[in-house]
Amino acid sequence: MSPTPPNPRAQLRWRAQVVRPPTARRRPRVLDARHLLTMVETPATSKLLPVSIVAGPDARTLVQVVLSRREKCRFGLLASGNADASDFPANHDQLLVEHLAAASGGGYDPGQIKAQISAFAEKGLVDHLIIECDSKTHPIALASLFLPDGAAGREFATVARLSSILLAIEAKALLNSIVKGNDEPNVTSSCILADQIECADTVVLNGNPAESDFKAARAVVSALTPSTRIMPRSLETTLPSPLDGERSFDFEAAFAGAGWRTLMETEPGVRNGDEGVTMFVYRARRPFHPEKFWNLIQEPFAGVFRAKGFFWLASRMDMVGGLNIAGAECHYSPAGQWWAAINSDDAEIPDRLKNEWAQPFGDRRQAISFMGIDLNAPELSARLDACLLSESEMKAGEPSWAMLPDPFPAWSARTHDHECDDHDCCHH
Repeated sequence: MSPTPPNPRAQLRWRAQVVRPPTARRRPRVLDARHLLTMVETPATSKLLPVSIVAGPDARTLVQVVLSRREKCRFGLLASGNADASDFPANHDQLLVEHLAAASGGGYDPGQIKAQISAFAEKGLVDHLIIECDSKTHPIALASLFLPDGAAGREFATVARLSSILLAIEAKALLNSIVKGNDEPNVTSSCILADQIECADTVVLNGNPAESDFKAARAVVSALTPSTRIMPRSLETTLPSPLDGERSFDFEAAFAGAGWRTLMETEPGVRNGDEGVTMFVYRARRPFHPEKFWNLIQEPFAGVFRAKGFFWLASRMDMVGGLNIAGAECHYSPAGQWWAAINSDDAEIPDRLKNEWAQPFGDRRQAISFMGIDLNAPELSARLDACLLSESEMKAGEPSWAMLPDPFPAWSARTHDHECDDHDCCHH
């Protein structure tokens, strides 16, 4: 039986947690899906309804800004929390507001949310729909509603499409949560915040572009998601419209474009970004001694604001370990099985893994991207190297590795704690 982690920071926390939205009090201007279905139908537009997901600590503020600058656009809002008339500009008296549908057991109900979106779209009541994502939810969980999923998914794709995922945050709040590892209001988890930034195609950064905090935050965002559009918002600048109904969200680019993934595709070596940002990928073809690696990750890595990737424990030859670090948080969990552990003659090795394949252990390896400020990459690599099995331990063979002390919680091959649904998309 695995021992209890010695401190809260090291405890295993699942991103696929049940999210319970706050209880919403109905207001005269807050309409539910039943009201929408009974309203007088207007001429339907020929285009699919564009839908934007807005996340981050400043999500509601960004919605207010958008509404104040797009007076001629009819907006709908699926709010994650209480919505009141006073929350929105007076010139949007006809704004249609609905609360994200809650499931009976807590969390959000995907089927009901699709029905809500369809109600907006089919009646032609709005020109653009905004979904407000709370701080506990990964935007991809909502974005996945727009992926084809059987007949129902294909039917839904004929009425609405995902236009963009936006993340709104103050520059100082981003630095405080992700770089300094401090608690920040409206940030439930620095790891979730980092995940939200990595999947966004637009980040609205609030702050003075001339100040050092803004420049540092911009450099951090660029490291987390190199291809994302960064839009400054401040008293000194005029925010261009962050919503573009003609855009379509690129799921493939979102999954492949996260900084930690793109870093793994680059040539080995340390890369330097703006404002002292340092990035590198730790790689090794030996397994970690489970107890040594466990002990290493009990304390934050000096200078590291983001680390994500896959690790291989000598005591768990079949299972891929997933590491997710942001700020002062460290999450570790199973991320599927190594391809080399699939004992089937029909198993096909993906082309992307052929260059990673090495006998006798196949695709088993260490591959973790690290990002930090003025990071000492050689020193950190040396500490990780010290966790690898020694020459004598390697010679002892797999039967002896299974007997090594292993403090990590028990994993199951059926448990897949990742923002994807299958092994292949994890890019092990």
